[in-house]
Amino acid sequence: MPKLNGAEAIVEGLLAHGVDTVFGIPGIQLDPLFDALHARQGQIRTLHTRHEQGAAFMAMGYAQVSGRTGVFAAVPGPGLLNAMAAVSTAVAGGLPVLGLTGQIPSYQIGQGLGMAHELRDQLAAARGVVEWAERADHPHQVPALMEDAFRAMLSGRPGPAILEMAPDRLALSEEVAVRESPAAERAPSPDQELITQAAARLKNARCPAILIGGGTLSVTGPVKRLAEQLQAPVISTISARGVLPDDHPLSYTILAGQHIWERVDVALVIGTRFTAPALAWGRQDEVDVIRIDIDQEAVSRPVSAAVEIVTSADKGLLALLDTLEPGSVDRGAYLAFCAEADRSVQEQLATLGSLPELSSTLRSALPADGVVVADVTQLGSFVRYAMPAYAPRTIMGPGFQATLGYALPAALGVKTAEPGRPVVAVCGDGGFMFTVQELATAVHHRIPVVAVVLDNASFGNVKTIQANSYGGRHIAVDLTNPDFVALGRSFGIDSCRVDSPDAFGEALTRALQADSPQLIVVPIGEVPSIWDMIKRPPSQGVPRH
Repeated sequence: MPKLNGAEAIVEGLLAHGVDTVFGIPGIQLDPLFDALHARQGQIRTLHTRHEQGAAFMAMGYAQVSGRTGVFAAVPGPGLLNAMAAVSTAVAGGLPVLGLTGQIPSYQIGQGLGMAHELRDQLAAARGVVEWAERADHPHQVPALMEDAFRAMLSGRPGPAILEMAPDRLALSEEVAVRESPAAERAPSPDQELITQAAARLKNARCPAILIGGGTLSVTGPVKRLAEQLQAPVISTISARGVLPDDHPLSYTILAGQHIWERVDVALVIGTRFTAPALAWGRQDEVDVIRIDIDQEAVSRPVSAAVEIVTSADKGLLALLDTLEPGSVDRGAYLAFCAEADRSVQEQLATLGSLPELSSTLRSALPADGVVVADVTQLGSFVRYAMPAYAPRTIMGPGFQATLGYALPAALGVKTAEPGRPVVAVCGDGGFMFTVQELATAVHHRIPVVAVVLDNASFGNVKTIQANSYGGRHIAVDLTNPDFVALGRSFGIDSCRVDSPDAFGEALTRALQADSPQLIVVPIGEVPSIWDMIKRPPSQGVPRH
């Protein structure tokens, strides 16, 4: 067995699991790890950022677009805590993100001596967010712990994991049995009796619908085949945008889907939490729900279904396709209703000020596989819900965490994983300032993303919600912004300000052709909110009128 120190064992574990990139910021507790990464520069890229949250968001974006594990490294204590907003966002997205962190010296852990970066219980803090967080106390433990971490991240519903190791243990050398990468645990095969029940319900349905989530990103073909065989509309959650391209006649967004739901009698729900339909769309007692989910617990939440099948989306869909009897079906009247629901939604969208035209301009400038990483801003929300998507993993957001500051660093991670695809980050002026320092990361590592900043000198979404909920009153939402163009140029980034959708289109076309980071600032006045078009569970603390 080779003799390795703890840091070298971690790096060998990363290589064994196919990791080629680590995002992070070095520090004294991680010096042995970064030295081990230095020794493997030809096999693993190390991209340093300007904030640990940026590093974790970059790892998340890397995982979000590629499906591979994103990895970040952060010093213990404040470093890891800085990263946890992004880690919680990876939880929301069901994304495999591995956080590597240090500790205070092993012989001082838990003594409360006030050592640099000491937390009372760092693992407990991490476990409050992720399901798997462990400490390696000896180098020989690292291979097994790395296997456990990757198994936890990739088996069942994916999610992030945290591995910590004290600096003296990172530097300690001993014999280590390096292992090959194990396969993730296979999803259970579906119960054929349940598949038969589901097939019968779908066959007898008058108005079936297929509701898909992020668990279907890799099963575009089976989704299309089943939809066409059943002649059933496919309603895509935000995470599943593009699984069935929006130019397919059976493809619908959530905006239209919530109205189609009014006619649905049987719903096949695949790879999604099902929260909004179950809690906000109504008709719970009238819709016969079939769930397919890889998570044993999630398949019964937030409400139980008539048929609950625990398996992966691909296994479940293929089993259904094998079981359903072929045959033609006439759903002309129902599909006409679905199309009319979508037309009505498009008419409503057209009333939302400049948002539809800006979104259309963005869509026209990008190829089908171009990626938009959208923050929780007014245009970002419009893009996530309404901009056409023609391939999976092309419209991305922060999931139910709705984390401000996500878009810019996540876009850098996306571009790192997929350098051949154009990538645009859509940010509001408020959220942009949360992670603006990562413009320096883009310049330093020559990552050619385009950042679009919508400038309305406010936390626009919050301002609109406050005004709508409290008789026009709002507080703590107006902003004093820097000159974003001058700010971008101070980082060495080509930056411009545009004052019309046409000028935006011209600037965007130029920016996408550049081989360096670009910044486009778009002034935007008050616009109606897309949120008024969405049926959703009541927000905590906010009255609904």
